[in-house]
Order: sequence, then structure tokens, then C-alpha cells
Amino acid sequence: MEYKMVNDQYKKGPIFGTLIESEIKGDFLTARVACPVTSAVWKGFLLTYNYRIEHEREEYYVEADSIVLAGRSYEMTLKLDLAKFPFKMTHWAINVVYEKDGESYYAGIQKPRSMQPVYLKHFLFHKNFCLLDNNMIVFQYRSRGGYWGLRYRIRNPYDGMGTRWKEWIATVVFRLNEKRYEKKPGVYLIYEKRCEKAQDNGYHFFRFCMENNMEKYLNRQIFYVISKKSVDWKKVSKYKDHVLDFMSLKYMIYMLRCQLLISSDARNHSYIWQNQDSLLVEDIRQKRHVFLGHGVLALKKLNENFTARNMRSVLCTVTSEAEGRIFKEELGFGPHQVAVTGYPRFDALQDMSDGFREILVMPTHRRWVFGIEREIFVQSEYYRRYMELINSPHLMEQLEKYDLTLNFYLHPSIGEHIDAFSGGSDRVKIIPYGQYALDDLMMRCKLLITDYSSISWDLYFMGKPIILYQFDMEDYQNTWGSYIDLKKDSPGERVEEIDQLLQAIDEYIENGFAMKEEVLAKREEQFAFLDRNNSKRVCDVLKERNL
Repeated sequence: MEYKMVNDQYKKGPIFGTLIESEIKGDFLTARVACPVTSAVWKGFLLTYNYRIEHEREEYYVEADSIVLAGRSYEMTLKLDLAKFPFKMTHWAINVVYEKDGESYYAGIQKPRSMQPVYLKHFLFHKNFCLLDNNMIVFQYRSRGGYWGLRYRIRNPYDGMGTRWKEWIATVVFRLNEKRYEKKPGVYLIYEKRCEKAQDNGYHFFRFCMENNMEKYLNRQIFYVISKKSVDWKKVSKYKDHVLDFMSLKYMIYMLRCQLLISSDARNHSYIWQNQDSLLVEDIRQKRHVFLGHGVLALKKLNENFTARNMRSVLCTVTSEAEGRIFKEELGFGPHQVAVTGYPRFDALQDMSDGFREILVMPTHRRWVFGIEREIFVQSEYYRRYMELINSPHLMEQLEKYDLTLNFYLHPSIGEHIDAFSGGSDRVKIIPYGQYALDDLMMRCKLLITDYSSISWDLYFMGKPIILYQFDMEDYQNTWGSYIDLKKDSPGERVEEIDQLLQAIDEYIENGFAMKEEVLAKREEQFAFLDRNNSKRVCDVLKERNL
């Protein structure tokens, strides 16, 4: 079976289908879809890649296996060879295709929530995924809007029936002990990105709670969730019984028990990333959530996942009234959902650059270089620009002359391509995400070079110089956007070309890495608090609101 691209041959139409049943068995996906009886002529299916920019568009037409009139609707059947389909990461929408008045249209297929596998026999014994030979997995999913599709991603350790059995056992244990749990103090679960790290606001808030007896103050049981395989496990293991191993049976039971999720990332980072069918996920979606913030909102607009409607957070903590206005005016949060407390991780930030001679380069990612194959990534301007920087002969001479080290720290979302980078001398260190705590790298460095990353505000808080290398600002603004005027209000010095960047680096080296006065003068206007009591303020808000 051969699948050919048919980009732009179909218009988006208003008539949709409804999924009746679907199954993945072996390498094949089979399904029956109900389509309304109208003047439309039903033809088949269109699989559409969830592209981010236009040149990534991929659409494939699959003819219906059969089309029959069944009562008040037509039933179309689909048979798809998953092993032969040209998948790309990550989401693929499955649409119905029909013809009407000489035009060809496509429309989504609704997947009723009742089709989620709630029956024990179905959940524990029905394999709703296909493991492919290239260490990838493909499975069905229901989008936030209720439409049917496929997810294609790298396998993870939790892709198996063992996870389903563990979820079922945790659910049984919780239900049997629910009344007893209700007599105990409520449970807070704190976590960070995919429960793999202890470096951000989540960790610093948890540490403050442990070291200042906040369980008694708040009358809550407080736990930190992290994988035992994480390099940061040792940082939190000293808190022993207050640390839960991610995806362990104990963790699942406490997840069912908890009243409040607290994190520096979205709610879905508390469970398996891009999960399959789950007994716990629907329950997790109903938990109250406090968003501690991941980075100051300014340089980078958040996607729709962070709007008030999708986050459903009862509280968001911010660093200033200006940031609070972004949450309210741009993301739709109400006044009572936003509290100006400062970020917990700012409490620990100190200039520790004495004794170190380091420059930190940390570019953020772009939508158009996320989740793409290596051969495409190395052709991107993003890759070319940063390779040009870390291999600049002039910069290599400056590093040697002034006894400096350049730490290149790639954003975790494109960390899979870290080995595609190499420096021009042994003074350039390519650092994989997680090898060192980012806080340590920021506190040790004398200068930050980034582009649109929110960590620039962490350095600004410490009074350190920042160069913003924004070589693709027009593309960035068109596809992502910022909440501020990048040319006027950025927390550092802007450059767009490599020559400007190298010149700015030279100036900072020669001036002893001092922040320029005109930039430093605005610092106190950008932060409501510089007193390092942010975690305590967060606790006070939680207690005041009885969360």
C-alpha cells in the first residue's frame, strides 16, 4: 500500500463524522465512522499532519474500505497500514472526505467521550497501540476539541500493559481507603517538567516548605514528584518520605488523593507525556492547579494551552503587576487568579561568578525546528547561526586570550539534536539538558547570550549583562510573537547579526562584564520584589485562600 501526498486539494467543510468503533490490531488501524445523510457524496479519509508552518504541510488521502447506508447515516470503514504510513511526529488528525456541488471537502471526526476505555476488560486487555520497528509508537487519541486522531512519538518506559495494571490497582486501593483518607490533611503534589527535574520554581518552593515546616502552617501533606532515574533525584532524596517516584504505585495513589497540583509547568506534565488511554488522566484534569510560572512572560507568547480556559488554574504567581496584566488581558485569567508574589527560584539566585570565567549561551527553541528529523534540522538557519557563533575564529581567540569558557546549553525541546553541535575549541562546552542545574550555570556565568528565552529575566534579576541575538525576529514575531516591544523593552542589548554579536561580546569582556547603566536603571521597575521572600508569599496566598 502506497500513500501519496495530496496537499491543498480539499477545502475545510462544515459536515463532520462520528466515530462508531475503532481498533488497532497488529499493524492495522480499522474503524467505522458514521456520516450524515445529506446531498454530500462520501468518499474516504484525509490524514493531516499537525504542522506548525506552511512548508511542513502533509495531507494523505485514503479511500474508504467500504461505504454503506445504515439507517439514518452512511457508514464508512477505514483500514490503515500503520507500519507503511509515512508518519512524522507528533499528532495526525483523521478527517472524513466528501464531495458537494463539484467541490471536495474534509471535516473532523468526533470521538465521543463515552468511547474512552472505561470498562475493566477493555482497559486491561485491549492493546490500543502499535509498536513500530524504529522505536516509535502510534496510538489513537481524542483531541481537546473531542476529535479523533493518531499520536506518533518515541516509545517511553510507560508504553505497556504494566502501566494500565498499576493504574487499576491504585484506583482500587484508593476507593477502598477513600473514607480514611478524607480524615487526613489534604495533599499537595509539586512537580516540574515531565516530573524529570528539580531545578525550577517547583523545586525551590518545595525546598522552602520542607525547611520551614510549611506542612504545619498550611495543614497539608506536601510531596515532590520526580523520577528516580532523574539526575536531580539526589537533590530531593534527603526529604525521604516527602518524595514520590514518578509512575510508582505510591505516586498513583497520592495522585488520586491530592487536592492541589503545584508546578512550574502545565498540569499535563504531572503524568505521562502525550499519554495513551488512562484511568487517572481524567481525574488529573479535575484537580485544582497552581501555576508557579516557568519564566517571566514578555519575550515569548504562550500557546493556547496556557490560556485560562485550558490551564484551568486556580492561581498563577507572577513577578510584577505588568506580568499580571499579561495573564489577565492576554490569557484570560481573572483578578483573583493572579497573585504578585515573585518566583520562588528567584529566592535562591545569587551572583556566584567570582572564581568562574564563563559565558552562557542558551538559545530557546523555535516551532519550526521542534520535533523534526536531523537532516532537516541541520539545514535550518537556527542551526547554522549557532554553529557559526560557537565556531567563530575571533570568539575562539577571545576565549583563549581572556581565559574564558563558553557553555552552550540547548533548549530541552530540541535536546535530541545536541550531538549535531560542536565547538571550535575545547573552551566551548556543549552541555546536554539536565547535565548541570541551569540555576548553577546562570549564577556562575558572567554574561548570557540568548534570543527570546525567559531566563534573560533571571539574569536581569541578578544584575548580569545579557545579549539578545535575535537574527530571525521577523519570522519569530510572525509565528510566535512577544508581549513587549522587543526593540524597546528587552532586558538587555539586542543584536541581529553575528558581527554585532561578536562586537558586543568584546565590549563586555573589556568592561569587566558590567551591565550597562541604562539597562540596570530599569531593573527595579521590572520586579515587584527583590527581597528573596517569594516562597513565603506564595505560602501566605495558599493559606489565605485555603487551597
